[in-house]
Amino acid sequence: MIDSKHYPTPEYRFFLHDPDVDGMRYFKSSEDRDTYAAATIQAYLDDCWSEGVVQVVAGEITHHAVAKNVKLRPKREDFESDEAHEHALSDLGFSGNDWDYVCNYELAPISDPGEPI
Repeated sequence: MIDSKHYPTPEYRFFLHDPDVDGMRYFKSSEDRDTYAAATIQAYLDDCWSEGVVQVVAGEITHHAVAKNVKLRPKREDFESDEAHEHALSDLGFSGNDWDYVCNYELAPISDPGEPI
């Protein structure tokens, strides 16, 4: 079995996208990726080639979308009243939802893991 992940890191930056089965997989080397790709492509052959085979793509990732400006949902116990808590939720963009956090996403180099969520 070839070592791979479903998310990129600086160490796992070589990718293969298989739209019909596994989505994106990330590998430590282009050799591992290419070995996995050969088996992936062969899986598209039954009695004839599946049309999806032409959508299998590979490459090396340089950037990815990461969370920035993360704001965690304030806890009720941190406020003196429900009204103060609701006001803080609204000011931070939590009004009308039950999200645990709000943030922005931006494209960053693969070496930038983004902010913890």
